[in-house]
Amino acid sequence: MIDPTKLNAVLEEIISLWGVPGLAVGIVQDGEIVYTRYAGVQSVDTRAPVTRDSVFCIASITKIFVASAVMQLVERGKLDLDTPIAQYLPYFIMDDPRYQEMTIRQVLSHTSGMPDMEESEYDELVAHPEFDEGAPERYVRSLCHLKLAHAPGERFLYSNIAYNVLGDLIAKVSGQTFEDYMGDHILRPAGMPASALSHLDVPAERLARPHLRTPEMIVNPFYPYHRADVPASFLHTTVTDMCHWAITCLKRGVYQGQRILSPASYDLMWTPVVDRGSPPLYESHGLGWVLGHYEGVKTAGHGGGGFGWTDFFLLLPEVNSAFVILINEESSARARFIRAVLNAMLGRPPEAGTVSWMIPIGQALQEGGIPAAYVRYAEIKDDPAYFRQEYELVSLVYQLMSVKKFDLAIEVLKLNLQVFPQDTETYHLLGKLYLQQGETAQAEAMFQQEKQWTPNP
Repeated sequence: MIDPTKLNAVLEEIISLWGVPGLAVGIVQDGEIVYTRYAGVQSVDTRAPVTRDSVFCIASITKIFVASAVMQLVERGKLDLDTPIAQYLPYFIMDDPRYQEMTIRQVLSHTSGMPDMEESEYDELVAHPEFDEGAPERYVRSLCHLKLAHAPGERFLYSNIAYNVLGDLIAKVSGQTFEDYMGDHILRPAGMPASALSHLDVPAERLARPHLRTPEMIVNPFYPYHRADVPASFLHTTVTDMCHWAITCLKRGVYQGQRILSPASYDLMWTPVVDRGSPPLYESHGLGWVLGHYEGVKTAGHGGGGFGWTDFFLLLPEVNSAFVILINEESSARARFIRAVLNAMLGRPPEAGTVSWMIPIGQALQEGGIPAAYVRYAEIKDDPAYFRQEYELVSLVYQLMSVKKFDLAIEVLKLNLQVFPQDTETYHLLGKLYLQQGETAQAEAMFQQEKQWTPNP
């Protein structure tokens, strides 16, 4: 039994410690919504509060909806999981003959070998949106210069690009636009009337805006969107709608008596295909779904993040429970919310946990620039209230890069290297930033360091 008073208090503590603008949480047990929590604001500019009607972008959680649509078309005999995707999309061509071997099953499980965009490429894509119906096909045709990162079926490599190809596949096979097919056959039958695949279809006053730490918390200067990237990233929804989706999935494809998918399709989607090696929740990947365990209980779900949002959706089918967490900022606070909610659901005491060193470093940057950040690090480096990991400041750097604060990004990466002198991603990012600034000698030195510390395959 969930203690709502205790969970509310812990969620509020995390919000305060991490400086989170807005949060929405929903928990489902035994087919009913048993807990919701709405806190903070949709936007630090308007101060409009987060409510049950607030609509958040769920980013990569969109992919489990795409997987469900693909399985629906498989059930209807319009797709075969082991047929190469190129046989359905003759204009899908890559600069690598192995692309002709990529099956739908491999694309769903991120084992196709399809590469992904780097953060800067993704920012560039969504900063120049396209809205017309031809955008998805143009995007697929534009992939003709790409090579595969590895042979199809060889290993796991997460790819947003691959899921965007699946979106175009769904449209071509169904004869509808991707958005119309998803609305008619997935969203509305699953009790999700407030959900949309574009922010343009959501009343502006209900949108939870994405926020960036720059280092001050701001609303993202542009609302990210590109029609070709909708299948990978842009389902917008509410906590209530996501709870209805959870009920549909826990009932193996049935919502209020209407079936959208067979139990056999869920068995396939929830069967591990490839190891991911990040327990407890990211142990393996199925067809579209991330699989794991928490305290011995099997889990199936997906996370989302980027451009100023972080989200998480998780089913615990063995105990007929699920939750959704929607956040309008980017940080590892999401992990703290996830653990608190999971513990509360399983009868364990929820706790706020420690805080990333990125939070006090970001505050110091805002107050006194990079010198203040070094001083603050010296003050907290032995403080057990803060945890340090390589990616925490890198996450801040990506947000700084989104608003073109490249000089500050370089300085923050230098601080990261002082603490983590073997972090290859930091060297790689520094190299790219130096190249962008025309400092080729410094860039080459960083790339050499990256090679030195990269483990041999």
